Amino acid sequence: MCHKEMRQVKARGSKSIDRVMLVYPPMVFPKLQSRQTVMFPMGIGYIAAVLEEEFDVSILDAALQGYDHVVDVGNGRVAYGLSDSQLVEAIGRFNPQLVGVSCLFSSLHNQVLRVAKCAKQVDSEIVTVVGGPHASALPGRVLADGNVDFCVIGEGEGTMLELVRGLSSGRDVSSIAGLAFRDSGSGRVVITQKRTPMENLDDLPRPARHLVDMERYFGIGKLQGLRLDGAQSKPLRIVQVATSRGCPHNCTFCGVRATWGRSFRMRSAENVLDEIEQLIETYGAERIAFQDDNLTVHRKRAAAIFDGMVDRGLNVTWEAHNGLQASTLNDELLEKMKRSGCVSFTVGIESGTPEILRRVKKPVNLKTLPRTIRKAQDLGMDVRGFFIIGFPGETLQQVQRTCKLARSLQLSVTAFAILTPLPGSQLYEECVEDGLIDEDQLVFESLSFGGMGLQLSEVPVEELMRIRKIEWLLNVFADDQGNLKRSVPVSPEEMLGELENGLALYPDSEEVRKLYDQARSLSQT
Repeated sequence: MCHKEMRQVKARGSKSIDRVMLVYPPMVFPKLQSRQTVMFPMGIGYIAAVLEEEFDVSILDAALQGYDHVVDVGNGRVAYGLSDSQLVEAIGRFNPQLVGVSCLFSSLHNQVLRVAKCAKQVDSEIVTVVGGPHASALPGRVLADGNVDFCVIGEGEGTMLELVRGLSSGRDVSSIAGLAFRDSGSGRVVITQKRTPMENLDDLPRPARHLVDMERYFGIGKLQGLRLDGAQSKPLRIVQVATSRGCPHNCTFCGVRATWGRSFRMRSAENVLDEIEQLIETYGAERIAFQDDNLTVHRKRAAAIFDGMVDRGLNVTWEAHNGLQASTLNDELLEKMKRSGCVSFTVGIESGTPEILRRVKKPVNLKTLPRTIRKAQDLGMDVRGFFIIGFPGETLQQVQRTCKLARSLQLSVTAFAILTPLPGSQLYEECVEDGLIDEDQLVFESLSFGGMGLQLSEVPVEELMRIRKIEWLLNVFADDQGNLKRSVPVSPEEMLGELENGLALYPDSEEVRKLYDQARSLSQT
């Protein structure tokens, strides 16, 4: 970093930084295709917990605070969250010297820049920092916006703490690992050396949930995915817990390593159990939602967590919807999962074609998969599946093979995604190299599973989108004869709403029309 740039940074930090606001931006999702959710932002929750030992820290979840404020952002997408004027008011009220913004998904790129712009409107001297998977993968694109001063690359706790300390004291921050910024002389983006991932995750403080109103999350009760808890008088008190970071596998379509690097690190079972116990005591947690990328990849540690939940008498149920690796689940572990309160988990299956699985380096044994799922179902656990269609060169026959597999497994929910090159993944890099993606023209809001429209397979994207939606509806709501299931564990209003969305998208679908008519008739009785 040149001296001119350092003078600018010192000027911003000349008043000692004592107030830091961390913001989760408004959310974007495709109309009629995805579901509006709200979750405590774990990433900035951990960073807040580290920073608050030395600074006054505030968390602003713009998606939560503006949950009912939904606006059309074009191209078949809507956003929900605080408006610009509300963001300016909230930032001004806390009056921070530094605003950090989380960009968990690339589709939130424009929303993150909105937050940074609002911060500068409050005070042009506010230092703005963006972190998360998107900023880690594409810091240059984020820093192309003049309202963003720094990007944090990779694991954020250590980098943010050093950055805030450095800016506050006027020290040179250019040597901080895991940082990106613009050189004021050349305008080029400077990326510092990679930060070594934290070795002992037990050293992390617990996420600063006390800085938000957890009751608002509980009241909305829409964490992720379709809730299969039936019509309840009030939502479950669900709290997220992350017990590990990273994944040991190399799936070409996954961008997780942009943030966590190539290491897989775990918290100890005792540390995890202590947190769950504290969540029950402090927040009355009724269900734990494990957020790991692969909770059971280390079977012995996973078993220790499940055994510990039983031994301590922790009165909670739990779910794992980010996707477990089916090959890590044997009968003994599944039985421990059930005894410890597991009600639902998702397995990452992706494709019904072995050749495709090998090509994308996805470790799935299609021969043993059905037995594993049946065992879990026999134990009374709700099993879901992640599938991807639209792989490079994939034929309609191969797509249909995946759909056939999904139906044969009789999963509670099948989540079909259309292959999307996520920044930070090998697939994204290959698409850029092959000229399939022009990074200068890329519309980041399209980077949601099903919305990009990039033609990679032999099946037209429009047909893939149709398959994705209709297969989901049929899996959740239809029996083997295509009639509405006698018992679907969702409220009648939610069921009718989902079928209305499907019919609005595909009014010519006789299958969806049939289900909708039956659901409507049922709701009127």
